[in-house]
Amino acid sequence: MLHKNHISQIQIYSEEWHQFRRGKMTSSRINTIMAPKGIGDGGLSYIMHKVGETLTGHTTDEGDEIEDENTVWGIQYEPEAIKHFCDDLKIQYLVSQKLISAPDSHFSSTPDAIWVKGICENQEEYNVSTLEVKCPRKYARFIPLFRCNTPQDVKDYSRVYYWQVLDQMDNCGSAVGYFGVYHPLFPPHSNRKIIEFKKMDLWDDFKLLKERKLQAVQLFEEMRAEFVLK
Repeated sequence: MLHKNHISQIQIYSEEWHQFRRGKMTSSRINTIMAPKGIGDGGLSYIMHKVGETLTGHTTDEGDEIEDENTVWGIQYEPEAIKHFCDDLKIQYLVSQKLISAPDSHFSSTPDAIWVKGICENQEEYNVSTLEVKCPRKYARFIPLFRCNTPQDVKDYSRVYYWQVLDQMDNCGSAVGYFGVYHPLFPPHSNRKIIEFKKMDLWDDFKLLKERKLQAVQLFEEMRAEFVLK
């Protein structure tokens, strides 16, 4: 379940959005702490980067900020892809580009869309599914993703995308999430694929994700404490 106060009204890609994400570990980079043998050097570097952002208010990592023709293409066709997937899934109520983060959390997500299936009796929580869409411009990236049929296929091709979907589901309290791939130039019968992620089927990986996130928070706080005045 997704609590109302976890949904930010910050405009995606705005300066406020970039500022809010500084110091928070995001779903698009959560794979850095999910190496098979532990958090590892890549995960430690990412945590150090987030500690630095928290202490300075600035970022030195432009990995999520760089725009080239591929990212511009993806952003351009994302709304079109989401519309197709809405039609395919017969979605009645969907919201897009919402930043999700629990108060005082070290983590945040910005799913491409959230499928709102209903509201709880307490009127404070929504039953939701997440949707992450990829619109690769290059055919050599689209075709392998189109050939994926299961979450395991996605994991085998791109651990980044796999853990991104799982972390979005975790941050949104979703039992079901969706991963979609779309290319506007391919024939209509083969220009998109959507894959369902069920939490119960992926329980072991969700459990591992929870454990790694706890470890990451502990390391984050230990490192940050070294620079905070006593």
